[in-house]
Amino acid sequence: MEGILIEEEQISLLGKMLYYSANHLTARERETYDQLIDSLVRKVNHLRSVEQRSSKSKSAAQTLSDAQMEAKKRSLRHLNAEEICKLFVDSWNKQDFETEFFCLSKFFPIQKRKTDSVQEYVLHRMQKYEDRHTIGPIAKRVVEITSAQAHGNKTSVYCIELHKMPDKDLTLHREYELIFEEGAWRIAEFETIKSRENTPGPKSHRSRV
Repeated sequence: MEGILIEEEQISLLGKMLYYSANHLTARERETYDQLIDSLVRKVNHLRSVEQRSSKSKSAAQTLSDAQMEAKKRSLRHLNAEEICKLFVDSWNKQDFETEFFCLSKFFPIQKRKTDSVQEYVLHRMQKYEDRHTIGPIAKRVVEITSAQAHGNKTSVYCIELHKMPDKDLTLHREYELIFEEGAWRIAEFETIKSRENTPGPKSHRSRV
C-alpha cells in the first residue's frame, strides 16, 4: 500500500509541474512527460493488482484456518467424557493446542487458561512446549481412567497420568470436572490429588527387569 501511495504522489506532482510549465515544454519533452505518466499509471495498477491478490490469499487462508478450527470443535461432540480427557492430555504430545483449548469449558479458571483467545492460548502453549526438555513435561499419557455417572450436564473423570519430565517420571492422580457445553463434554476444572516421582533406579536393577 505504501508503494502505491508513493507512485500516486509522483503522478500528482508531475501533474502540477505540467500545469505550471506546459507553455515551456517542447514537443519532445511533452512526449517524454506523457510516457512517464503512463509508466507510473501502469505501475500503480500493477501494485493494486498485487495487493488485491495478496488480500484474497490472506482471506482464503483465514477462511481455511477458521474452517479447520470449527471442524476440531465439532469433532468433540462425538466423544464421551473419558475420551475428552484422553484427547486433552494427548494434545500436548501432538502440539495440537487448538484442540486442547476447545476441550476446556468457558468456566475453566482463567488463571490456568491465561486467556480467552484461542490464538493467544496456542502461542502461550507453544512457548511452554519449546521449554519441555528443560522444564517439562516432555510427554504425557493416560495409564488409567474411570468416570463417574453423569448428573445432568455434569460428570467427573479420574485419571492416572504419566508425565515424562527431563530428569524423572511423574505419576499424577487427577480428577477432572466436566460440563456438557455447546454439544460436547468440556473440562471445567481439574486438580492433582496425588503425585509420585518415579526416579530411575541403578542400572543393575534395571537390567534384571
